[in-house]
Amino acid sequence: MSKRIVFISLFILALGLRNFGQVVQAPFILCVNDSSSNGDVIINWALPPANPCGAFVQYTIYASSTGKNGPYNNVTAVTNQAATSFVLAGYNSPPQTWYFYMKDSVNCPGPTLLCSDTVNNQSPAVPIIVSVTVTPNNQSVISFLPDTSEQTSHYILYYYLPNGNAKPWDTVYGRNNTVVIDTSTNPQYNPSQFSQVFTVAAVDSCGNRSSYSILPQNTILATAANTECQRQVNISWNSYNNWPSGVAQYQVWVSKNGGPFTEDGFVGDTALNYAYSTFNTGDSLQIYIAAVSAADTNIVSHSNIIHMRAVIVQPPAYIFITNATVNAGNQIDITWTVDTIAQLIFYKLLQSVDSVDYSPTEQITTPSPLLHFQTYLDSDYVFPQNNPYYFKIDAYDSCENQYPTPFVKTVCLIGGLYDYYVTKLTWNDFLLSNATVMRYNLYRDIGSGFQLIQTFQPGVNEYFDSLQHLPNFLNDNGTFCYRIEAVYFINLPNPSGYQDTLISASNQVCIVHRPVIYVPNAFSPGGGSNTPTANLTFKPTIIYGAPAGYSMLIFNRWGGKIFESNNPDIGWDGTDHGKEAEMGGYAYLIDFTAADGTLIERKGIVLLVR
Repeated sequence: MSKRIVFISLFILALGLRNFGQVVQAPFILCVNDSSSNGDVIINWALPPANPCGAFVQYTIYASSTGKNGPYNNVTAVTNQAATSFVLAGYNSPPQTWYFYMKDSVNCPGPTLLCSDTVNNQSPAVPIIVSVTVTPNNQSVISFLPDTSEQTSHYILYYYLPNGNAKPWDTVYGRNNTVVIDTSTNPQYNPSQFSQVFTVAAVDSCGNRSSYSILPQNTILATAANTECQRQVNISWNSYNNWPSGVAQYQVWVSKNGGPFTEDGFVGDTALNYAYSTFNTGDSLQIYIAAVSAADTNIVSHSNIIHMRAVIVQPPAYIFITNATVNAGNQIDITWTVDTIAQLIFYKLLQSVDSVDYSPTEQITTPSPLLHFQTYLDSDYVFPQNNPYYFKIDAYDSCENQYPTPFVKTVCLIGGLYDYYVTKLTWNDFLLSNATVMRYNLYRDIGSGFQLIQTFQPGVNEYFDSLQHLPNFLNDNGTFCYRIEAVYFINLPNPSGYQDTLISASNQVCIVHRPVIYVPNAFSPGGGSNTPTANLTFKPTIIYGAPAGYSMLIFNRWGGKIFESNNPDIGWDGTDHGKEAEMGGYAYLIDFTAADGTLIERKGIVLLVR
């Protein structure tokens, strides 16, 4: 029975006699074989170089049964210079491990006799496989440790078959030649089509061969698939088997559009699939799986590289409402921003008055190409002067996937007459995700356009506007219009990254001041030069608004009607049926309807003075 050989290099340096001593090379032990039939040990060697300093004397064989470090005994001398083997009869009975080395003796003065490598009589060990991996051009690579026997001359590589047998496919010479590439062009052994399983055996210089490993290791076969509506690439692979400590993790490496490979993520040792989604439709992808050894993270097995082009219904990376504002016609403009590479088919505008119950108000077909910013005018059944509105946008693709936005809340301004010459205004806060209100600006229009009258910090929602400070406020028509706007900074997260300072305006509120009436208590129609012109006739002064249904009646002391006017600009001139009325007090009754529908009535006594 053949046994494997182990060598330990021992070198002896020549000391002294350096000027005339010779270095004598030892034979090179090829292998040691045990005979299973009779316990003999057969030592085979290669002849050393001839030494010219003297005649050959003998080859000396040393042996130890206690270990490779000895002690060693001189067991025999071989005097035939041409001999290349020797049988130690019965030396291995009973069988045990023996270690041997040799020396070559020559007849010359002061020689230095070198020792051969130390070998033993054990069979070559089964090689230890380190890893099996796949190259970028889809060739399998098997790596294993150098055999422990220094006399190992070559290795036999095998395909490990499902039935437990092995099929040799290559022979590699050299003990340290332990990385082998399978260059087969047979599709059956293509690691991008099938998972390949490999094992290896060691052979020594005498042809003694170890058994092949029954713990073979295999390549990882990765596959991937995606559907248009799945929005991800589903990657699957087979397990990597027979690392001594198993697999620590499986890493997923991806290259997009020819870029460098980067690790997208990892899964545990029992997971054999992964969903990859950080790509856009049309991207060119290259993907491979890397199994990492639990015993040594530097040991990695790569799968085949998957080459594919992703074709999906592209989702939006973002969609946000950026503004909702009330225009001059009391309609609401809603603006939103969307990722333009998305493949959307329509938007749904959702509306609410309480932020709880939303109702779809409009379905909007998406333009082609998609607009980065889109505005929609909501003019149906909205009354922004009555209450604020909440809006959301839902985007849909052809796979019926829905992409909602956060809501926006408009500003509703409420106003009314609080007291004579004072209006009261209240409003709600503007709300929008990723937006910060910096201030509120209040504007007033008294007939010459809106003018900024006050600025408020967020949190202030009420204001009393005193009108008496206005120049000539008594000469105005009594209609005071207001609007307020929220000035805010919007800062959308990446990948949008949009930033801007924007304005959301409220509805317009117009407050009509009720008419203010001044009725004189005396007049002098025939007065002299010192009588003011305004007192020559009797009529009221009406401030704010055009009175409707105006009537003024004058009665004498017996209750008889002596004057009537339906025009506030025509007053009583102090006559009774064309004649001057006597001095004294006369009753009056004035009534009309104000612009807000209120009935105004004044009655009393006016003194006629002549």
